[in-house]
Amino acid sequence: MNTMLITGLGLAPLAVAFWQMRRRGAGASAQISPEWIASIGRIANAQALGHHREVRRGVLQAMLGLEQQGSASRMAQHVRVRLAALLAKDPVYPEVLRAIRAACAAEPAITELALCVRLRQFLVEDIRQCEELAEHLGQIRRRNTDGDALLIARFSAAA
Repeated sequence: MNTMLITGLGLAPLAVAFWQMRRRGAGASAQISPEWIASIGRIANAQALGHHREVRRGVLQAMLGLEQQGSASRMAQHVRVRLAALLAKDPVYPEVLRAIRAACAAEPAITELALCVRLRQFLVEDIRQCEELAEHLGQIRRRNTDGDALLIARFSAAA
């Protein structure tokens, strides 16, 4: 009987710890505020309708909002991951990023003009939007020299 009582008392704190861990890790949506969930929902709806330029503009505004709030929080990381997942479905963003990385594999950097010539099937406005998004996500660095921007890819696990 004593063995059962001691075992029960030992399992009770373990069960409470397990319950708290499950509740804390119940999903990213529990950690993301309702305002951010609504914002991500609006962006996803725009993407479903095919308004990709609006989606990129919305993602950029969300990134700037995250920077203003302080990007060190766990919620900000979850929001960034969801926004990056939306960008992966964009028809222009992955192509621009792929072109920058391919060019930077051969040379240390590529100019914005050379990138626009290489990706002439896309509008310059779309390419610049994608560059700015990639810079906010830490996937590229931009350095302005003599009126032209140099784009440098970041080949890291975080990018």
